Amino acid sequence: MVLALHEVLDRHLAATDPQVLSGHGRLGNEVRWVHSSEIFEIGPLLSGGELLLTTGLGLAGTDAGTRRHYIRELATRDVAGVAVELGRTFDEVPDEMIREASSVQLPLIALHTVIPFIDLCRAANTDIVSREVGVLRRRGELDAALHALMAAGAGAPAIVKAIAAAIGCPLVVLGKNNALMAAEGVDDDHSAWQVVDAQSASVPVQSRGQVIATLVAGPSSLDADTMMSLLDLGAGPLGVALSMSRELGGLRHRAAATLMSDLLDRRVDRRPDLMMRSRAAGFDPAGAVCIVPVAISAPAPRMAAQLTATVTKKLAVQSLHADVHATSYALFAMTDQARDQITRVCAAFAGIVGEATVVVGNAARVDARDLSDALLTVRRALAIASGSRRAMARHTDAVSSVRALAAELAVETLDAAVRDDLVTSVGPLVEWDRTHGSELTHTLEVHLRHGCSATRSAVALHLGRQSLYQRLERIRELLGFDFAAPETYPSVLLALCAHRSAVRSASGQED
Repeated sequence: MVLALHEVLDRHLAATDPQVLSGHGRLGNEVRWVHSSEIFEIGPLLSGGELLLTTGLGLAGTDAGTRRHYIRELATRDVAGVAVELGRTFDEVPDEMIREASSVQLPLIALHTVIPFIDLCRAANTDIVSREVGVLRRRGELDAALHALMAAGAGAPAIVKAIAAAIGCPLVVLGKNNALMAAEGVDDDHSAWQVVDAQSASVPVQSRGQVIATLVAGPSSLDADTMMSLLDLGAGPLGVALSMSRELGGLRHRAAATLMSDLLDRRVDRRPDLMMRSRAAGFDPAGAVCIVPVAISAPAPRMAAQLTATVTKKLAVQSLHADVHATSYALFAMTDQARDQITRVCAAFAGIVGEATVVVGNAARVDARDLSDALLTVRRALAIASGSRRAMARHTDAVSSVRALAAELAVETLDAAVRDDLVTSVGPLVEWDRTHGSELTHTLEVHLRHGCSATRSAVALHLGRQSLYQRLERIRELLGFDFAAPETYPSVLLALCAHRSAVRSASGQED
């Protein structure tokens, strides 16, 4: 970041009582260095952008034409300005110098108070160098952040967010057809287009030599050079991310996988990002009353995708399907006002899942953070359901829900010692099953989950009612208390959940 001439005058030359005599419209000239010299033919030694300080000693005894030549020569070298200290050579700046400077629009400044040039140059140039070092530091920090994001496999939205943080302004990414692809620092699509209309800079984003997008920056406090430097630095990694994730819309399933992965990693913070990325993946939940997430563990990804497609058709809703780390996830955009969307989705999956295990999550608002929370919970629930189903295949439902697995999810958060204490209350059943090869613990859990209804429990266990009664009597004898009593019912059910958690952990079934 360089200093403008008016900043140098205000910050570092104010003590000299500066008076601008010409070039008032050029006070925004960038000052790259402040230099003092009394050499008449100093022009060839300058590279442009300097503020030249002089007492005019090199002009002493020269005629008006020579002094005009001096000004013209400095103007051709693109200096930022010339400041003449009065009192040593000139009591006032000669008129011909002022007129010549005006004709070439060169800022010519009179310094009315004598201040050692070395002090002025030291202060101004220290400021200039500090700003340049600051720009390099900012570039270095952004470069490190982008490399870390790319190494972590982050998508384009995370990279855009890092660039926006470095520049300190909203950013918008436009596709080749000017479609909104991503944005940071805006609240909605309308705000994104306002940034595009009021843009302060933009750079092309390339991949394999082809322009695939445009990175647009909104108003910023940074100067143009610094902003372009940071935008150029970020455009390369952004191009790689867009190309790798295919968020250009060429392959929607890649965009869906990247979005789902970022939601699971909590890398999508704002609703506008969720909406734009969802549309890029062919999923538009704008009109949904809620989104129901589903996690699927299937022998083959194609089977999970087919299940999602079948349920989408049954429900007549939009859906998004993606595979993340060998687990399949689906999002269903529910548009009606049904009170129990979870039961609807569970019923749509019932009877068609085959060898797959399906867990339906809690309904989430159309909000990035709410959806991330729901997805993370359903992922945990799927690990529990899959482990239980592998351990007790014929006793565990293939389709479940986070709501139904709430107790198991709660138990998973408990300290191991607390879980052990819970299991103690059903310890006699656990030991009996271990030594006799029976299934009394499972019988008790099924009976409790069916409201202690003998008829429904017998059907669920594929037992005759008499056989069930015999098992329940044995359970009462082993426990020594009434498991169906209101005061013991909840704790016994929780203890059975803790027991199954321990079984999964011991057998290595838990993910």
